[in-house]
Amino acid sequence: MSEQPRQRIPALLLSLVPGWGHVYWGRESVGIGIFSAAAVVGFAFLNSWLVYQGAGRTTLVWVFGVVFGLVMVANWIDIFLRTDPERMGEDDRRRRLCMQRGTAAYLQGDLAGAQGEFRECLKIEPNCPEALFRLGVLAGQQDDLETARSSFRRALRYDLAGKWSWEIKQQFERLDARFSAQDEGSSADDPGGESAPGPGDEETPAREEEAEHAST
Repeated sequence: MSEQPRQRIPALLLSLVPGWGHVYWGRESVGIGIFSAAAVVGFAFLNSWLVYQGAGRTTLVWVFGVVFGLVMVANWIDIFLRTDPERMGEDDRRRRLCMQRGTAAYLQGDLAGAQGEFRECLKIEPNCPEALFRLGVLAGQQDDLETARSSFRRALRYDLAGKWSWEIKQQFERLDARFSAQDEGSSADDPGGESAPGPGDEETPAREEEAEHAST
């Protein structure tokens, strides 16, 4: 069950500051955009009210004041609608469907399809720890270690119940081991070094274990 229903009241309260509720909800880019817009309009309102003394001052004060009010109201209404229990239930159903399809694609060897489904899940719930975890696993299999670490860190951050903490720790250890192996392989390519192991010598067991883990 999603943790989002428990987060509705804090998100609504934080939305009294434009954009903060969206950031708390996991939509950082939207929240930062709303906050920036409110800050610019708010500054223009204060400047026209307290500083500017030229022609049309009253009009500018009213215009910027109304725009600032609209930004505030739109910000709060948007987070209110996003946290509606009925909408959240539908979003949770869609999220679960994406996770099921993504896991099925992963087990069939369709990594691109699996990534697409897990990313679609993040569009529905940007702070879904399960989707972040599985994207980290896929990135690790594709040797994209930085993306894998970033996904695991985000999953750990949003895993409020601690459901994935042990698995994430194991994945970090695997990434460290693979990074060390790559360094050793690079050293072995130097003149006088030992030959590096073939790409299929040690990768297959790790990939089989990760596939088995993702299916659970």
